[in-house]
Amino acid sequence: MIREIINFVKELEADYPEVFDFNKTPSPGLHLWVELDEEGNWKNNPPVEGEDYVVYDGKEELQKLHFKAVQYSEFGRTVGGVTDTNKCLDLPAKKIHSCNPFIISFRRKEIMNVTERINLYFEKATYVCLEKDDEFGLQKAKAFKISFQDYMSFVQSLQISLTEKNGEQKTIPLIDTFKDDFYISIYLNNIDLETYKLAHDKYLEEKIFNTNKYNFSDGDNENLYGLSNYINGANSKKTFLEHKTATMHKGISGRIPASDAAVLNQFEILQSNRVLPNPLPIFIDKNEFKTTSEIVSIFNNEGERKFSYPQLLKKVYEKDEQRILGNYYLLNISRGVVNDFDFVSKFQYRIDIKIENLFEVMKRKEPIQTIPIHTIFGFENIVVVKIFNNALVTKYGDKGFGYKYFDEIKVKDEDGGESMVNLILRFRKAFYDYIYKSRKQAITSTMFDEIMLASIFRDLNRDEFKDGYHTKETSVKEKLNIWFSLYNNFNNNSINRENMKSTFKTLLEKMEMVANDDNILINENNVGEFLFATGQVIYFLLSKSKTSNPTHALLEPFLQKSNAVQLQNAVANAVNVYKHEISFYKDRFERLAAQVLAFETNENLKSYQRYLLAGYFAPAVIYKSTKKKEIAEENNNN
Repeated sequence: MIREIINFVKELEADYPEVFDFNKTPSPGLHLWVELDEEGNWKNNPPVEGEDYVVYDGKEELQKLHFKAVQYSEFGRTVGGVTDTNKCLDLPAKKIHSCNPFIISFRRKEIMNVTERINLYFEKATYVCLEKDDEFGLQKAKAFKISFQDYMSFVQSLQISLTEKNGEQKTIPLIDTFKDDFYISIYLNNIDLETYKLAHDKYLEEKIFNTNKYNFSDGDNENLYGLSNYINGANSKKTFLEHKTATMHKGISGRIPASDAAVLNQFEILQSNRVLPNPLPIFIDKNEFKTTSEIVSIFNNEGERKFSYPQLLKKVYEKDEQRILGNYYLLNISRGVVNDFDFVSKFQYRIDIKIENLFEVMKRKEPIQTIPIHTIFGFENIVVVKIFNNALVTKYGDKGFGYKYFDEIKVKDEDGGESMVNLILRFRKAFYDYIYKSRKQAITSTMFDEIMLASIFRDLNRDEFKDGYHTKETSVKEKLNIWFSLYNNFNNNSINRENMKSTFKTLLEKMEMVANDDNILINENNVGEFLFATGQVIYFLLSKSKTSNPTHALLEPFLQKSNAVQLQNAVANAVNVYKHEISFYKDRFERLAAQVLAFETNENLKSYQRYLLAGYFAPAVIYKSTKKKEIAEENNNN
């Protein structure tokens, strides 16, 4: 991974150097430039706002002095950013986060603790960042330190006027308006940026590696080698975290030159500046993708609102519909943790699947149409959103989507709670591989069946009957539509798997015939027909319930029966419970119920639960009048 990242950054430098200046902003807080006279006295005191100091709230549009703050703060950036505070110079307290003897930068919450740390900070900063014979730099740094208390007095004296709700003006200290993590950064204005850079370069030479304990120099080329600091550690005090399988030297498995370590530091800065997509494709063959920088360029051409990775690839394919992407590494990293790094030999963007409305899901009192899905991200935005209850991939209305393939997941209790969280945690990596790496073997038919059944059960358990509607009925029917429409989509083995779309339609037609004709019987060897008919009967019986909350959760005890006798007993008991609500002129119910109660099989019904669910949620043939009966009833009424 390290070598691929290094090559990636070097190609960016050659092909797209401007990206290194994108999205750079000063840290929120106060930025102050002080100028000293020849005797070391503070010359521009009091400073003038807009000339000598500027405030940044983290949101406002950048002005001239803000850009100056960006330039100066770059030379006070620690390796690894503020998250790796072991690289700061103010150890062990870590109160001051700058790393340059001409910069003092600390968080607002530490304002009362900095004074006691200032001498030790400058002692370390001058030792690390300046040469011993650099009299000019040492003199300036010393004078800069001596007046520190004056700078602090000024910072604490700054006032700001606020308008109260009643319209009255109130004056309060500026720093009281700062959040705890806002910075107060003070720069010495007497020296040029090149001197700043030289001091920072010396810091990098000292701190670019994870530790200097394993450094060694190449005698011929005088190159310095050491342990990479990028998402890495020696773990010398944590035996079980040490590398054990690689070639070892003094307890570590490999070292890199300082030049490569500096490149990795650049990559970390690019990430913190949010100019790289995540996940990030790193192409190893420029013939596959014109240049490494092309996809980064597309990502940054959208301005402040960045593309998500799916939107990014959509843009790529809009430019060239015939394009085939492959031979690249896909790096997913967040908050300094590598979530996934894997090679993608060929990415399949276009697919052709359809979600049929088998269970008559309604929208505005009309059945929804068949949903065509033409891209793998369409599958993600429709199928994955639905089957994991909007928790793995979250749709935020018209604002786009959020992705939790590697993040912490929380699910509301009405959407499945902890049981849905556990389901997602078990299978989300498989979906990530299937979608983002085109690993078609990542999701198997057995896995898909388990997910769909578990997700539907979670909806059944949380169904409520409110205002004449079941809160989870639409969700269950949508999932059944997905399950049966894609039933053969994940069949990665050689076993013949039935077409559940066709089977469903055949079963529904068969139930209509059985319900309306005494001479049509359920196939005595077809467990699917038996359970589909049973689902129809159970739906009719439960629809007669007069309880205050007749939820679909009442179906679950039937689904838990493992053999035909147990299920038939449960149906018979339900008939007994609701018999006073049943008109025995309902000949369709009688025909179906009679055949359900007479069916014989030794099969384990747990393997056929989908048929019972399908029969229950399918259009109810018992309530469906035949055309002949409608005509007869109409004639009788006349």
